[in-house]
Amino acid sequence: MQVELTVNGRPHTVEADPRETLLFVLRELLGMRGTKYGCGEGECGACTVILNGRSVASCLVPAGQAHGAEILTVEGMAKDLVGQHLLDTFVEYGAVQCGFCTPGFVISARGLLADNPTPTTKEIQQALAGNLCRCTGYTKIIEAVGAAAERAAGDRVRINDRKGGTLAAQSAGFARPESLDEALALLAQGGWRIVGGGTDVGVKFEHHMGDQRWLDLSGLDELGRIHEDDDTVVVGGGVSYTDLIQSAAVQQWARPLAQAARAVGAKQIQNMGTLAGNLVNASPAADAVPSLHVLDAVAVLRSARGERKVPVSELATGPGQTVTAPDEILTQVIIPKVRGDGSGNDSEITFFEKVGPRKAQTIAIASVALRGWLDAKHGRLTHLRVALGAVAPTVVLALRTAEHLMGGPLTEACILEAGEIAAQECRPIDDLRASAAYRRRLVRGLLVRGLWPYVAS
Repeated sequence: MQVELTVNGRPHTVEADPRETLLFVLRELLGMRGTKYGCGEGECGACTVILNGRSVASCLVPAGQAHGAEILTVEGMAKDLVGQHLLDTFVEYGAVQCGFCTPGFVISARGLLADNPTPTTKEIQQALAGNLCRCTGYTKIIEAVGAAAERAAGDRVRINDRKGGTLAAQSAGFARPESLDEALALLAQGGWRIVGGGTDVGVKFEHHMGDQRWLDLSGLDELGRIHEDDDTVVVGGGVSYTDLIQSAAVQQWARPLAQAARAVGAKQIQNMGTLAGNLVNASPAADAVPSLHVLDAVAVLRSARGERKVPVSELATGPGQTVTAPDEILTQVIIPKVRGDGSGNDSEITFFEKVGPRKAQTIAIASVALRGWLDAKHGRLTHLRVALGAVAPTVVLALRTAEHLMGGPLTEACILEAGEIAAQECRPIDDLRASAAYRRRLVRGLLVRGLWPYVAS
């Protein structure tokens, strides 16, 4: 297949298997070796490029998914006003040693300054969190980015912001349809695997993407929208974690989901990963799923045969297993708007907490999501839902824990006892990442920590 790309402002057409990674096309077919292969899993940031305005891990992007896209690599930085400032400050501040990771850092910083021309030190740290350096250390890199931001004040910093490529694609092993109906018709024929954001399948099938037939949904605009009516917020299955974080409707009506989205990977992964992918992957440790449980969300599954709705709490049946049929696409997630009791005395409280093997960008060993309303006058919780992740074959809706918390004033004793109940409601196992006993302690601690600020004084 001929893959069309605009790289650093120049159009290119290359003959490539659309299942090859964008990283391979850039390095091996276009000779742009500045972008590096590091981990192959989207964790190190060495392969970061800007795809239609958003930083992504090019090792996880199928080339066909980028068909028609605009791409910025480190080779284009010298002709970019802000990019030139970054190159200069990286040299001046000693932010380069071996240089292997440097292109990824520069590109990630360019993506940050496109969205936020005047970042704080903390915001720079967060934006670069998906990039690893083994020799320079991060202090000089952060200082260099801050200095570049100051120098770039007044320069044009915005860059194009679209998702994925812009052109349809079709080959024997890869299809990128233009409409949902076309996608459903292809899926009905059988033999296709779905790829959306690619952050999961790109890891699972690294070096073996060419062994599968991929149906790419990233070009379907109808799956990438968020809209609301009087009673619901409707999130398209192709909506990314970045879209969730930035959505005013999600922030207002589905705060636990926005909180969970912020905990998913680094910026490159948040820009790529999709809500539907997090659901249909059916990992007990998936970050978005406990939040959708407490929001009482409903998944919309659509095929050429019709459409059906399934509560998110009933979608997964076990690790990697769902009720989704082979010819179905998860097109939307419907979140009801809940307003408490309307008394004016209550305020919504929400949180999503998780613990993993490291402090950030980690797979959960245990997680807790909570949403309810606190009656300030009486110190009682109402309309409460609690969900536990990574501590059973599927996410657990902790009904006894919620019932206990709503049974009286929210006191220290009440919260501590609720933690014990939650620890008993989960069904963890011993595995390489943690013991069952440790997971129970984590659930107890996460629930207590999340609720402690609301204890009645």
